[in-house]
Amino acid sequence: MTAPKRRSEIDISEDMAFQRRTWQVERAAWILLGVILIAALLGFFGGGGLVASTETATEDGNLSMQYDRFARLAAPTRLRVVVTPPDESADTLRIWLAREYVEALEVTSVVPEPSRVEAASDRYIFEFPLSPGSETATVLFRVEPLRAWHVPGRLGIDGGADLRFDQFIYP
Repeated sequence: MTAPKRRSEIDISEDMAFQRRTWQVERAAWILLGVILIAALLGFFGGGGLVASTETATEDGNLSMQYDRFARLAAPTRLRVVVTPPDESADTLRIWLAREYVEALEVTSVVPEPSRVEAASDRYIFEFPLSPGSETATVLFRVEPLRAWHVPGRLGIDGGADLRFDQFIYP
């Protein structure tokens, strides 16, 4: 009988096939963690970043909106709406949000506060007083999502242009 060869001072058995699989799993985990970190820095999980918020506007520019593409369930987010009133002599401005969108979230506040809110069959209409001679009006809707995943939305000026937008709500 021959004695086994010693490879080093410490006699440890090696399973190189298992070790190579372990290294592959480790490399894949590092890549996955890197992708998650880059996505978080870009804003894919909300809270700021290059892709977290966006702006959309009508072709004529009379209605524009800034909003967060990504939000979290039950966490506050906002819609900032800038409107050029369609009629310069108008003393009120009526902005509507689609019923499907409003029912997927809770409107916690509207700044400035609307003088009146109406519920129609497919939308909620917010009426705001306008100052004489005002060129633009800015309205801030603060909302908290009540439903996760994809939430489509529509917003518009009563009797005028409208915008479609989409938000992704993380659970």
